[in-house]
Amino acid sequence: MNISPAPRKRGRPKKSEAPALSIEQLLDASADIFARDGYDGVSLRKLQDELNVSYTFFHHYFSSKEQLWQAVVDRLCGATTAKVLEALQHIDDDHNELDALKEGIAVYIRSAFEHPALYHICQQESLREGPRLTYIHKHYFEPAWQLISDMVAKVDGVGVIKDIPIETLFFVVQSATAPVVQLPFYQRLTGKTRLDPAFVETHIQQSIDLLFHGWHK
Repeated sequence: MNISPAPRKRGRPKKSEAPALSIEQLLDASADIFARDGYDGVSLRKLQDELNVSYTFFHHYFSSKEQLWQAVVDRLCGATTAKVLEALQHIDDDHNELDALKEGIAVYIRSAFEHPALYHICQQESLREGPRLTYIHKHYFEPAWQLISDMVAKVDGVGVIKDIPIETLFFVVQSATAPVVQLPFYQRLTGKTRLDPAFVETHIQQSIDLLFHGWHK
């Protein structure tokens, strides 16, 4: 007997019928929602509805919104911090501490354009004291901060750069992420609807040049 498959129903599939997301896809999609709505504007129910996943699927990985948020930060911050530390430690006969510092800064700025959700999340949490800011600072800023401080002190010691507080350096570098972190404002200023990859690389290099050499010719 020839049994034909049942015709596919129109409309959105039920959560039980929808293809399962991988854990990486789940974290990336959740990051975008946290970045858009903020931690307090997100619930597990909202995530389940937007991502079209079941309660069982979601809770197979995470028992709470806080645990999910930490996993999102671990995925994005972990990758960025590892790349920055690798760049900072790239020192040899042809690549000194100043070169490594510039490369570390370039990696940091570039990551904002690659993972804007991460920088929106960090910006949201930096506006107030709390356990989530503590989590980000303890796990991802502290490990790099001491290394950067030591490198800046070493480069400053040989008279290559001006003696300025490292926190001033950080916030100047942070401002270079504005085109992606404040994308709607960038679009208003420039009339452009998207960030061209060629612009991004030019922006990174010009930001570093402005930081280390100033505006004057």
